[in-house]
Amino acid sequence: MTTKRRFGVSTRLYEGKRLGRDHLIEIAGHGFEVVEIPAARTHLDFANPAVVADLQQWLAEARLDLHGLHVPAGAPSEEADQAVLVARRIPMPVLSVRIATPRDGAKTIERLADVAGPLGVLIAVDSNSDALSPIGSLVHFVEGFEARIGIAFDCASVRRPGEIPDAIEMASEHLVAMHLPVESRIDWASALTTLQKVGYEGPLIVEPPARTSAKEMLRLALGARERFEKQLCTFT
Repeated sequence: MTTKRRFGVSTRLYEGKRLGRDHLIEIAGHGFEVVEIPAARTHLDFANPAVVADLQQWLAEARLDLHGLHVPAGAPSEEADQAVLVARRIPMPVLSVRIATPRDGAKTIERLADVAGPLGVLIAVDSNSDALSPIGSLVHFVEGFEARIGIAFDCASVRRPGEIPDAIEMASEHLVAMHLPVESRIDWASALTTLQKVGYEGPLIVEPPARTSAKEMLRLALGARERFEKQLCTFT
């Protein structure tokens, strides 16, 4: 029996705004099942237990799952620590981290992994981390930890689109999140075939281009999702 592929978007669609119930309802209304949330307290005050409780209720009402929070490069260590603690109340499989330097990133990841493990959260390194390019450097980095560390792979982080299938294969044992840019020169038939081949079963986070409104970005994301689904169906 084939598992139905789930698709999601990041709530960065509403960047600059406080995340609210209506935003999540709008995402669900466009057919998405999963969300990723930027760990920016101006967007979601994840250190506030009352806000986290509200988020839990909003997700339930929208019938959305939280795939995880995304910690930007240079975020204060205490904010990263608070972000992973959201899992005490809301199940989330991944906390993705974009790191500025391997040395500082390693310290952050080791600290977070100690807290994340008992909460059922896997720490993943964002492939957009500039210091860990190309993908081989990132794979070597995550394999250097005693704890299992994942990779949040953004297809846009591969500078030459034709190299994406090889990059996916190289990172395959560590993939825990996949981000698919809507506007790109990527050969999606080849990229998605490789994803199927390596056995990735996690959600696909669709990344629409910046537009004037979240509604327009969601429309573009939905159109891309439909195209991706048709391509995936041809492989089964």
